[in-house]
Amino acid sequence: MKAYRFIFGLVCGLSLLVGMGGVEAQEKYPSRPIELVVVMTPGGVADLSARTYNEELAGALKVPVTVVNRAGGGGIAGTAYAARAKKDGYTVLQTNESPMVTLPVISKDVTYDPLKDLLPLARYVTFPNLFAVRSDSPFKELKDLVEYGQKNPGKLRGSSGALWNASHLNFELFCAANKIKPVAIPYGSAGEAVAALLGGHLDLLSVTPPSIAPHIKAGKARGLCFTSRTQDPNLPDIPTTAQLGYSHESYDGWLGVFVPAGVPQEVVNVLAPALEKTFKNPEVVQRAAKIGCVVDYMGPEEFRKYIESRFPVMRKIAEDNNLIKK
Repeated sequence: MKAYRFIFGLVCGLSLLVGMGGVEAQEKYPSRPIELVVVMTPGGVADLSARTYNEELAGALKVPVTVVNRAGGGGIAGTAYAARAKKDGYTVLQTNESPMVTLPVISKDVTYDPLKDLLPLARYVTFPNLFAVRSDSPFKELKDLVEYGQKNPGKLRGSSGALWNASHLNFELFCAANKIKPVAIPYGSAGEAVAALLGGHLDLLSVTPPSIAPHIKAGKARGLCFTSRTQDPNLPDIPTTAQLGYSHESYDGWLGVFVPAGVPQEVVNVLAPALEKTFKNPEVVQRAAKIGCVVDYMGPEEFRKYIESRFPVMRKIAEDNNLIKK
């Protein structure tokens, strides 16, 4: 009988310890490295932006935060991967307006519901968009390009890198408003499109400043205008299209951080404040500015409402400009 009681007590004690260990493990999130999924290839603005803050976020969370590039489909592949990831807080997504708003409106290829399958935690930055040409281009000013495009339909070769990002939308919207019918050539990334421009395979590049600014400063490319409402303070001599007298719909890009919907609230309670602290860190703000991004933080609820508000805007843009894929 004593042996039975001893064994029974030992089993109960071990069960209690296991239960306490489970609680302790839950209370200690995060306890292992976190994967920060970036939906674009290395070297572009999305990748560079993630690397401005991943170490600060790691410091706030006290675990490594590793940037993992999962490109494809204009951001669909990486966003879908994160939406299907385990709901434990160890897969965090940095994505942009294209796979979250634009592509769900215009494309049949999106397999996730951005409002149901992903939980917004923070908007990080917004960024302007730039039209650029080679330094030896005959288009010295924007009006030269517009006049050529209007007189020569189908001859102006342009690219924004990947299709249906903010740069591509700005390209399409400006050309439609000014009765230009260019040839849009897609590339896998902004970096590839920049190489094509410099190599003479493109006449015009629509892109965010980080990808082209070094070449502008080196005298290899020339910025014609910003098609967005805002300018990059690092390129103060380049005007906006509005300043040049052109009227058109513009579409500013942004980057935000998400987790799969359904993660425990305890995870959100840790991640959301850590992201806010990170994005408001003066060093992170300064790094973002150096690559042409403006930190424009939004918390979880405000960011969710902002994304919801963009869908009717995007649907109108898509319908007015015949952008919806059949």
